[in-house]
Amino acid sequence: MRIVWSKKLLLWLLLAALMVTALTLGLVFGLKNRDTLYISGAVVSNGIGCAAVGGEMLTDGGSAVDAAIATLLCEGLLLPHSMGIGGGFVATIYTRSSRKVETVIARESAPAAAHKDMFVGETSITGAKSGAVPGEILGYWEMHRRYGILPWKRLFEPSIKLAREGHVVSRYLAAAIQSKLDNIKADPGLSAVFLNATGDPHLEGDYMKRPALADTLERIAENGAKEFYDGGETGRKFVEDIQKMGGIITEQDLRDYTVRWESDGHVSAHVSGTYTLYSTPMPSSGPVLAFILNLMADLYTDNEPIYWQRVVEAFKHAYGQRTNLGDMYADPVSAASINATLEEMLKPEFLESVRKLIHDNSTSEDYLYYGANFTVEEDHGTAHMNVLATNGDAVSITSTINNYFGSKVASTQTGIILNDEMDDFSTPGVINGFGVPASPANYIYPGKRPMSSMSPCIIVDQEGNVRLLVGAAGGTRITTSVAAVIMKYLLRKESLTAAVNNGRLHHQLAPMRVSYEQEVDSSVTDYLKQVGHEMYEEPVGSSFAAVTAIGALEQPEPFYDRRRIGSALTLAKTNKMQH
Repeated sequence: MRIVWSKKLLLWLLLAALMVTALTLGLVFGLKNRDTLYISGAVVSNGIGCAAVGGEMLTDGGSAVDAAIATLLCEGLLLPHSMGIGGGFVATIYTRSSRKVETVIARESAPAAAHKDMFVGETSITGAKSGAVPGEILGYWEMHRRYGILPWKRLFEPSIKLAREGHVVSRYLAAAIQSKLDNIKADPGLSAVFLNATGDPHLEGDYMKRPALADTLERIAENGAKEFYDGGETGRKFVEDIQKMGGIITEQDLRDYTVRWESDGHVSAHVSGTYTLYSTPMPSSGPVLAFILNLMADLYTDNEPIYWQRVVEAFKHAYGQRTNLGDMYADPVSAASINATLEEMLKPEFLESVRKLIHDNSTSEDYLYYGANFTVEEDHGTAHMNVLATNGDAVSITSTINNYFGSKVASTQTGIILNDEMDDFSTPGVINGFGVPASPANYIYPGKRPMSSMSPCIIVDQEGNVRLLVGAAGGTRITTSVAAVIMKYLLRKESLTAAVNNGRLHHQLAPMRVSYEQEVDSSVTDYLKQVGHEMYEEPVGSSFAAVTAIGALEQPEPFYDRRRIGSALTLAKTNKMQH
């Protein structure tokens, strides 16, 4: 029996060996042409369904910039209260093959007839007069000329279809309509879009069409940026409508508008010894974000309460420096002082002197202690999106029309909602509620762009691989929110979900208090209170900035904030098996 069993065992072992050999040969020879799929690209957007529009462009062979433009056009329809072609944007672009970084400043600029005293004595800044010269379309056009692969018209097709055939009103848009209903009813252009046939506001789930904007997008798709900026029908109609409502934008302002590119002037910061951050220069808050991260580079500790005390103090010093910043490229009066502040902020010696002012067991309520003599106007609603293409190229863009529905007026002939970026400038003689005067660095000047909290950034490792794209929407809390997510994800090694969704802290110097969400650990808030900070717990549902990010420490992971709606898409790349 033993001999028979041994023979059977040997026979089974021989058969098993033959099967393994056959399988191995099959994998090597029979399956050698199979492809493996892995996630290598991603798009994330604040607009529901807009990430899919960007992904469609990448799938069709388009570039990261193609995908970004198509996504933003979609966001202008799905998030018309936050951004659109009547606004402006700032962008950071990264090319993986060359490791080249370029930034685009297509932020709105003051019209030629604007002056620093134009809003003195006015209690609110709204209406057509509050509109600055839009930069959105020219910014898209120039990015496409430099980085586009697909035809310009192709990028517009999904959004023209949405505008013509209609889209579902989201919960977020319905709430925005309700919050500004009086303004909407007061303006014919907005009423035509956001009220239904019976004169009632569109509700969540309603279907909304924008035929006038569809016509406008078709003309721009056919004729390029000149359709708006250089004597085209759209530009003429837009100016005609805005001037009838009291605006000061002229066709010459449109012709004179320029997009600013920076190849060497982008902002960078070291995030630990491994990662480098790239972001946009003035008048965005890229320099403010870089200042926070550079300050914190030597202040890391595993002690959670002490770490966040240091972060809060870094926020306060950063916002103190921010009060002395503005658009130095179009302000002959303040340019020298703005440039001096910017240069000082980047010096290692200055950073070290500021670190010595940060203490673990005390704080100050003196604005001068943090380098501030003035205040800067708050900015408001925005939208942010990121694209990571399968070839490693990346684009991070934040776009805005400022407050909800911008200036609260729309051009009836074009369907374009006008921004209210003039509200982002400071006005002489205005003392804010905290007794701090307005900032001369941010006074109105023709052609000048107002200071902004927008700070779209791309972070790469030492090999040049993109590891994080991040930006946010939500006014002055953008910069601290982006900084917090970067520190949590890359330094404190939290997951991207936790880094974006967990509770946040914010301090912008004025008001002199720490705002925090209820999810922040009580050990941190109790310690900050013990140190001497005034603490303010934000009501549930209040507007902390909404972050959108793509983490890529491993495979790309697009993620949008629980604080706002959005959409995310990943792309698989085919890779031939190597043998």
